[in-house]
Order: sequence, then C-alpha cells, then structure tokens
Amino acid sequence: MDLEKIVDLAFEALSKSKDTINTSEITNLFFDMLKEKSDSEFVEILIVSGYIPDLYPPDSSCETLYTKLCEALEVEWANRMGFTANTVTQKASYEDVVINIDGNIVVSDTKTFRLSRSQVAPNVKDFVKPEDYKKWISRHKGKKLGGLIVYPQLHEWLRNSDAYTYCSDKNNPIVMLPFHYLAYLLSIKKNYNTNDLKHLWDYKNIFPIKVSTRLEYWKIINQAILAITNDNVENFRSFLVSCESKLFSFVTDKKKVIDNHKTKIINKIHKEVDLYSKEELRDCLVNYRIRNETHLFDVLSSRIVDFRLTGDEATNYLNFIDEGFE
Repeated sequence: MDLEKIVDLAFEALSKSKDTINTSEITNLFFDMLKEKSDSEFVEILIVSGYIPDLYPPDSSCETLYTKLCEALEVEWANRMGFTANTVTQKASYEDVVINIDGNIVVSDTKTFRLSRSQVAPNVKDFVKPEDYKKWISRHKGKKLGGLIVYPQLHEWLRNSDAYTYCSDKNNPIVMLPFHYLAYLLSIKKNYNTNDLKHLWDYKNIFPIKVSTRLEYWKIINQAILAITNDNVENFRSFLVSCESKLFSFVTDKKKVIDNHKTKIINKIHKEVDLYSKEELRDCLVNYRIRNETHLFDVLSSRIVDFRLTGDEATNYLNFIDEGFE
C-alpha cells in the first residue's frame, strides 16, 4: 500500500470535482483499506511509514492529509495489538493519538518528516516538548502510563541529544518508538501478552537515571522489549536488519523519483531552448542573470519599505512622535 498514491488520488479527484478535501472521509476509507490487509502485510507498510513525500509543497493540504494517514496507521497498529485507540480531532495543543493499554492511557504524538530534511534529525523542540505531554495526559481520567512518540527511523540523532534525556525521565515517561518497532511488536504478538507492553512505561525501573545518548537509550529500551516479549536477541536483531534493507530500498526508490523529475525538466528545457532564436536566447539569458544577480537587492529594498517607511515621505517613526506627547 502506497500512502503517497492514496493522497495523490484524493487530490486528483478533488481537481475534477472542485470540492474540498474531506479528511475524515478519506481517513475512514483508509481504515477500510487497512482492514483488508493481513498482519504481515500491515507490518511491511509500517516499516517504511512516516516519510512525507519530498515533492509535496511545504505546509500543503496533501502534506496534512499524508500526516493524518500516518496517525491512522498508529491507531490501526494499536487496534491490531488488542488495545483501543483513536485519533484526536482537536489539533492545537493536543496529542495526535490516544491509546488505551489494559485500562491505561497513553498520549501519542505521530511524527512525520521528509527524507530531504536538511538535518540528520529534527530539532529537539520539533520532536518532543515534555511539558506538552504533562498537559495532554492531565486531561484524561483514570490510570495513565505516559507519552509516546512514533516517528520514522531515519530521523534520529547519531549520538547525543536532549531528546534522550527528555525521553528517559521517570517523572514524565515518554517512550520513543520508530514505526518499524511497532512493526516488530506486531509481528510477534502471538508470542506474548501485548498488554504487558504497559511495562515499557515503568521508567522508575527502566530509567532510574536519565540518559543522554542514543546508544544508552536503545540498549535499555531493547532489553525492556525483550523482557516483555520473551523474544531472543538474534530474532529481534534479525528483524531490525531486515528493516534496514527495506528502508534502503525505500530511500533509493524515493531518490530515483526526485532524480527522474529533474531529468524530465532538463529534457523539457533542452527541447524548448532548441526552438529559440538567437535574440530570444539573448533575452532569456539577460533576464535570467538579472533575476539571479539582483534578487538580493530586491529583498533588501522591499524589507526597508515594509519595516522602515510609511508611505513615500516619512519613516515609521513619524507617527510615533506625536503619540509620545499625547
């Protein structure tokens, strides 16, 4: 199942109908599509989830819909694990997903990032804000486990980060689980009581002291998962290695898509330029150079007009002079 294709088809239909995108309706249809997938098929989907298509415009409707479908994947995972879960419709200052594990509440933030993001990992403030989790979970009644961050594996810090410190705080337990870890936990669900995953938030025992490095965090979390699932290191490691292979194929395929788009544009330019006369080519070159070599001056000039001047005869200080004497 290709999430990008589902989103693209939705917007293709929108361009024909001229209606607005009904996110709830598409999400419900997506859930119906997921129900037709076996657990093993769903595992394969999870492994490469969470990567916003790089050619989507930033902050666009298609990006928003894609992210919403990734939240739906997390809900579907929780349901298949025997938990209950739902997405949260309020977006401002709310969690994305609420999961109930054996009567215990987990508030989750579903992270999605582009492969072409300019950093290896996101800024910590874009990944986890511990105070948000305290606020989110305080709204719920009954037993509470803590927070969860679900994110794409290839967006993680190489060594140190405050994120690991925030996510190993026994006073505010927030578990980090990449999408492919969800896939692993689902793939072996018959071997253990999935309700025992609630012990993953037992930070007083798992993280009596905060950690600050990637290696420290995952050594501890991996051992906690092995203890809960009764699996062995060899099987767990083998699954992660197989995920790496699938991630590599996924990433290289996405890179090819971008490279192919570039090639198409280059070929188009060549064909169009071949039809130009010498005079047209000269005009194109002049205009191109003017745009590229004077763009900075346009930006500087417009900022001066926008932030320093009021009309054609005064700065923005003129009106304040009289206000200072009123």
